[in-house]
Amino acid sequence: MTSHQRQCYLSNCNSEGYVVNYTKMLRSDARIRSVRLDSLPEIVSSITVNVIAQIEKELDAYDLVSLVFLLYDVPDTALQRLIVHQRVALDGGEKNLNLLYDWAQHAQTRPTWKYEFLEALVICQLLSILKKLGLNPHSIQKHYLPDNIHVTAHINPMKKALYKLSENITKSNLDKLQKTLKTYEFDTTEYKTCELVFLELMCKKFITIDNVNYGKNSAKCQIEALAKIIHNFPGLQKFANELREIQDRINNEPKSNKPETSTSPVKFDSTSSEIEFGDSEEVNLTVAAFNDLFNYLDNVNIKDDSIQKSDTNRLDGVYAIKNPKRVGVCYIINQEDFHPSKESIQNSIQSEPLEKRYGSNMDKLVLEKTMESLNFEVISHRNLDHVKMLDYIQNIIQYRVHPDDSMFMLCILSHGVRGHVYAANSVKVNIDDIQRLLDEGLQQRQLEIPKIMILEACQVNNDEEPRLKLVADGPSGYYLKKLNFLVYWATAPELEAYRDTEKGSIFIQILCHLIKKHAKHEHLYDIFTKVTDGVAKICSKLERDQVPIFKSTLRKKLYLQIPEKSNIN
Repeated sequence: MTSHQRQCYLSNCNSEGYVVNYTKMLRSDARIRSVRLDSLPEIVSSITVNVIAQIEKELDAYDLVSLVFLLYDVPDTALQRLIVHQRVALDGGEKNLNLLYDWAQHAQTRPTWKYEFLEALVICQLLSILKKLGLNPHSIQKHYLPDNIHVTAHINPMKKALYKLSENITKSNLDKLQKTLKTYEFDTTEYKTCELVFLELMCKKFITIDNVNYGKNSAKCQIEALAKIIHNFPGLQKFANELREIQDRINNEPKSNKPETSTSPVKFDSTSSEIEFGDSEEVNLTVAAFNDLFNYLDNVNIKDDSIQKSDTNRLDGVYAIKNPKRVGVCYIINQEDFHPSKESIQNSIQSEPLEKRYGSNMDKLVLEKTMESLNFEVISHRNLDHVKMLDYIQNIIQYRVHPDDSMFMLCILSHGVRGHVYAANSVKVNIDDIQRLLDEGLQQRQLEIPKIMILEACQVNNDEEPRLKLVADGPSGYYLKKLNFLVYWATAPELEAYRDTEKGSIFIQILCHLIKKHAKHEHLYDIFTKVTDGVAKICSKLERDQVPIFKSTLRKKLYLQIPEKSNIN
């Protein structure tokens, strides 16, 4: 939690409750402004164990966690004490656990212990405490430089860097970090602050900070495993590099080659992600285009006579709809939030963090509404890792598809690269592998029904890596693989897919609009052709390169509803 979010209870303290030594240290603002750093030793000498005990009573719970993290030498001790502290705080208790008092009792054998405490106060920006100690906060900050992680006097520099990192990790990123650590078999979900997570990693030797007192020749530090994880979080690459720099300095090693990163905003993620419209003049064009989109499609750009209509009088070459009241299953996987995982990091699967896909939920909602109106059973899941993603597809094929279903539709909304979509744990899943699962699962049940795949994802180029090792029981007998498929990508290979962060993607919104309009009269091949035409015209207007593409191994025409016959003279 950032310091500006923390409530400071010190400013309204009643000095009548302080012990004598602390009361004597109080100074007026006028006196504080005149205090010079050359009087620092005199002020520091006035800090006693009892004074620290009184200060502890006035601290915000989160600030107390930060001070313990910075000051305690032994991670196991700090973690165990803070776990108890967290439980007491969550229960609403006010019991004083003497965390700083106990530290001071142990640390006072060191000649620098008072300066350690003072520096920790400055790093945590506890200005009210500094004033109560008679110090000018501005002067003492210029002395200790709390925002410069490369400058420390008595506090472990790596702990200072980790503290600064924790101050810049949002609640959302903390949740993602904990999910990532689960893939390394570290369960830290009970911890409410980053400091406790980092202490857990120290206790488990995932990271090591052996320099109890900074400056000893035996000081060693291993932080690379954590730096690799942090590097995969949007906006935190700078901190990952700083951790590496401090590690190199502590270990007296030459700087190693570090991954090149950019701290400036990246407009286009060439590795995977769809393109979101940022804060620029293009936003107005995008919003306007979406507001007028359907009128634009209906009245101007896509006229029914511009593309040949399906001849619904000739239905001999059409896939049968066995039960109009239940056409089939539409399974939607909405990958909206992404986190790195052990597999994605170790295999260097993506070079940049995968951003949250704002607006994707709007696509999910319009797909659900559209397909339910066409009498599909709609099933939706969100944020699945690569294992669950494949398992869920298999289970739905096995247990949710009925013998009288006429077709199966799978919609995946995610980031992607050519021929792949990303799971929520940032692992790429090959579309060919998914097709094989659908083939084998339906063939095992002797269901030869059309399979429709709608893929809202980019198809930019990326280096190939080994496919996931999948094991499935194959059906008995011979069958033609990849038969009866209709696969529709939001964009062609080497191109990106575009999404408005509030209204959803151009592709899915146009697709659902035209399906609802033409499902009773047009087969999917013709509807998809209209969608491609509509997306191409919208993107030409926006000057964005997106051209949807579909591939078909269907042997007949495929309608989503029993078509109404045309009046053809």
